[in-house]
Amino acid sequence: MIGEENRVPTDEELLGQMSAVGFSQYEARAYLALLKRSPVNGHELSRNAGVPPSKIYETLGRLRNKGAVLAYESEPTLYAPVPYAELLARMRQDVEGTFRDLEKGFEGLAPEYDAGLTWSVTGGGNVVDLMARAVGRAQESVFAALWDAELVTLASPLREAHGRGIELQVAVYGGFELGVPNAYDLTLCGTSAQERLGGRRLTVLVVDRKEAVVAELTDGGSGEGIRTENRVMSLLATEYVKDEIMGMTLIDELGEERYWALREKRPELISMLKPEQHGP
Repeated sequence: MIGEENRVPTDEELLGQMSAVGFSQYEARAYLALLKRSPVNGHELSRNAGVPPSKIYETLGRLRNKGAVLAYESEPTLYAPVPYAELLARMRQDVEGTFRDLEKGFEGLAPEYDAGLTWSVTGGGNVVDLMARAVGRAQESVFAALWDAELVTLASPLREAHGRGIELQVAVYGGFELGVPNAYDLTLCGTSAQERLGGRRLTVLVVDRKEAVVAELTDGGSGEGIRTENRVMSLLATEYVKDEIMGMTLIDELGEERYWALREKRPELISMLKPEQHGP
């Protein structure tokens, strides 16, 4: 099976990606057509690219201004694409320069946040991205309770943090092999949690015992979370991770058979482990 990274994008996907970096649909079609066949005159390009004849020379003019097309002044004029590697290198350089300018400009404008406030974050992807950036800022430690779905993205930042000498304590609800010390298999606890939460995932990450991200995520990619440097909230989140790891250690010592038997017999466990009631 060919890996996703080796799959060649379709023309429609390329058109969409070119649109995302500033090409109009006509410009993108014309450039792709030139990559496939050139040199050609404007009439031939119009036909090959599916660009109306009335728009082809205007489109070529814009592409020349972008530095994407070469012209041979003959009768008629012939056109060819600037080699894609050269074009992409220049575009990348321009974008990186823009980001450098923005960074310099934003530095003097960044507000000072009240560390005691709690900020909300919407969307599973946004939450996981926030966690990844928090791990990248870690200077001492990362305490986390994570699921396989989040670790697909967070594994690399966590491994890099370990390489920097950051202390990791990671509860893993699933079979993901993180490959660093102090990553604990909490599959059993995760199964129990999803039973109680109707498939939702409580995900926790604390950096340097001061910056906490706590979220409720779903398999559909939706979710919501909070990010805070509130001292009490960060302490609570850290203790949650510790309790999960210690709880799994006790279950390992007890044995799964006795654990499941206790779940069915002890009133306090029956009460705590019953499914949560939540809205639609």
